[in-house]
Amino acid sequence: MVGTSAVGAFAARLRALREARSLTQEELSERSGLSVKAIGALERGERRRPHPHTVRALADALLLGDAERAALVAAVPSRGGPAAAAGAFAGSGLAPIFGRDEDLTRVADLLTVHGARFLTLTGPGGVGKTRLATEVAARVRDAFPGGVRLLDLAAVREPDEVLPQVAAALGVVEEPTGTVHLVERVAGHLAGRRVLLVLDNLEQVVACGPRLADLLGHAPGLTVLATSRAPLRVRAEQVVPVVPLALPGLDDGAADLTALAASPAVAMFLDRASAVGGQVPDGAAGAATLAAITRRLDGLPLAIELAAAAARVLPPDALLARLEAGTTDVGVAGPRDLPVRQRSMTAVLDGSVGLLEPEQRDLFLRAAVFSGGFSLDWLTAVEALVEPPPTVHADDVVPRVAALVDQALVLPAPSPDGVPRFRLLEPVRQYAITEAHAAGLALPAADAHAVHARQVAVDAHRRLWSAGIGPVLDRVEAERGNLRSGLLRLLELGRVPEAADLAGGLWPYFAMRGRVREGLEWLERVEGTGTPMSVARVAVGRMGLMLVVGEVGALRMLGDVAIRLSERAGDALLLVEAVLLSGLGAIFAGDLSAGERLLALAEARAEDVGTQEPREGDARLWARLQVQLGRGQALLLAGDAEVATRQLEEAVVAARALGNEFGLATSLNTLATARQVAGDDATAAALLGESLAVSFPLRLGWTLGYAVPELAGVAGRSGRPTSAAYLFGAAATLGDTTAVDPHYPPSRLGAESGLAVARTQLESDAFTAAWDAGRTATQEEVARFAAGVVADIASPGSADLSLRGRG
Repeated sequence: MVGTSAVGAFAARLRALREARSLTQEELSERSGLSVKAIGALERGERRRPHPHTVRALADALLLGDAERAALVAAVPSRGGPAAAAGAFAGSGLAPIFGRDEDLTRVADLLTVHGARFLTLTGPGGVGKTRLATEVAARVRDAFPGGVRLLDLAAVREPDEVLPQVAAALGVVEEPTGTVHLVERVAGHLAGRRVLLVLDNLEQVVACGPRLADLLGHAPGLTVLATSRAPLRVRAEQVVPVVPLALPGLDDGAADLTALAASPAVAMFLDRASAVGGQVPDGAAGAATLAAITRRLDGLPLAIELAAAAARVLPPDALLARLEAGTTDVGVAGPRDLPVRQRSMTAVLDGSVGLLEPEQRDLFLRAAVFSGGFSLDWLTAVEALVEPPPTVHADDVVPRVAALVDQALVLPAPSPDGVPRFRLLEPVRQYAITEAHAAGLALPAADAHAVHARQVAVDAHRRLWSAGIGPVLDRVEAERGNLRSGLLRLLELGRVPEAADLAGGLWPYFAMRGRVREGLEWLERVEGTGTPMSVARVAVGRMGLMLVVGEVGALRMLGDVAIRLSERAGDALLLVEAVLLSGLGAIFAGDLSAGERLLALAEARAEDVGTQEPREGDARLWARLQVQLGRGQALLLAGDAEVATRQLEEAVVAARALGNEFGLATSLNTLATARQVAGDDATAAALLGESLAVSFPLRLGWTLGYAVPELAGVAGRSGRPTSAAYLFGAAATLGDTTAVDPHYPPSRLGAESGLAVARTQLESDAFTAAWDAGRTATQEEVARFAAGVVADIASPGSADLSLRGRG
């Protein structure tokens, strides 16, 4: 018997269909109106591409049902390119699906309950659109008595070929004369039937959208469920984005594998690794490795499947090391039942990038320079540095970004300040880095990125001394990855002064947000070299962070150098910062005369700030506020609480006028310290309550590090030992996470006195239980608890707060 490969798929299928009905070639000739010779030539494979009317005549003569008709039509090689794979849907029959319960319910409901007729599942290559579509089709098949048809269009390259492929999949044979419009013939064929058509892989033929919409308008019983990396952009279409699988939380690496498997990304990796006989990690260390692997893969299902396939030869630590080294593919072939185009992430992404225009491709490759995402304004700035104006404008970048979003190579990301923000999935970013280097685009983009990173840090420094610092802090927080990579690039290029501008300029952010250890690590990278300006900027930054952690002696040793170099550099704001920090260091060390001398110098030099740069006018007001605060602190240390209170009340007024939240919280904290020294704990509690109300929403770790333990001390002295213990526990956690040391002596003494009272009033077990509750509470829980403590202290005769419902 002649094999199928020899005679062709159509010939073999035609003969099998004829023989299954016990018909001779002569009998089929009589029924179809074709000659016996023609039928013989078709079955021998001598005629590989019969005309559409011939195929229809044969299908009618053989009395084929929809499925057999579609299979016969699909067996005819396409005259316009590779044939699309088509057939009746027989169910998903695939590996388990993870993390898609909500998606499955939503899409199924849209199709069966809400009557959506044109749904497109969109998302990056490898995110699982096809898997989701086939699973949905299996679930809703009973709602479509006319049948479910699946058509893979990955091989089709011309939009005009889509409708003929759809017609063939539905069993409609093309008329030889073309006198009747194909849309009308398909609609007529489907009349009275409810059919679901699953069109897979439409991204390379999105221009077919209007023809599909036209078909839906003519065929009211037809519903289309499409998958495409890009939407088809027709009015009839409803887009359903498919996102990567949920990842384990940042703290979940310490969990056991059972708890960790609640993450769909981890569950999928474990399932696929076990299926190939791979090594599955155990214990806390193994869980941490597994969590890190799935985070590096950014929850992308195909990337997880391919990495899991490598688990049969690579232990988890080795697999993670390869991923962290920036490998797009881990070097092990994917499952053989995947299409060739999906057996590696490189192949998948080559297909996506191949659909881009040259300018879009270049922008995509340059976007790989960003770490942790990027804002539209930052991308525009980098593009302008790579290709200076008038070549690049924001209006020029936006459509290119939109094209990348359409192709799901770039994804929208949450923005802290309303400026549009985007990100590349990590496997996509690693691919883009490799391609950018190959194209010679990586280094120019990295240089431009570093230049802009330095400017972002300098601008943030100025703005953090002004009003409304929340968006500034949040933007710096969001851009930390970019700022760090910019710093490293500047150092790699030997541009130490600019690197010092970047690291030193961010010290207020690191101090305010309680990221002191990170800030010191950045500053250590640029310490001791460069121009007088860069050395001074690093010294001032270190002084600021030393004040946060209580290293007053080291701060004072740096002060003279920082002041001298700042004067030589001629930067008025930098000089004022150096003098102010030196003065505060002297005051905290108890050297009040030196402190006053330095504060007076800072006050005088503050008048120079803003004379050359109008934007620094707020910095001059900030400097004056710091002088007021410093003098109030010195008066309090000198034992004059009454005069200190007046001075600090003026500081609070000045801080409110300035509108700088950190300055206000600091002023309120210091005034509260003065009031508790004077024995007025009720007023101190109210002031601390306002400070906390400012600090918690902005995550101001520095001011929280003072206010929480001081409020705990007030609670202890006010007959609320359980509340005090809870707050002291919360303060301990704050100290661990922020490295803030509330070392101003009157503040520390106030907290310690309240702690001693609380310990005497509570049994050891009760104190420990309350402490532990505060130690493990979230910041939101601590904020609510602290507000309740303040309200209780403000209400005479109120009882101690219960921990129930507060921790």
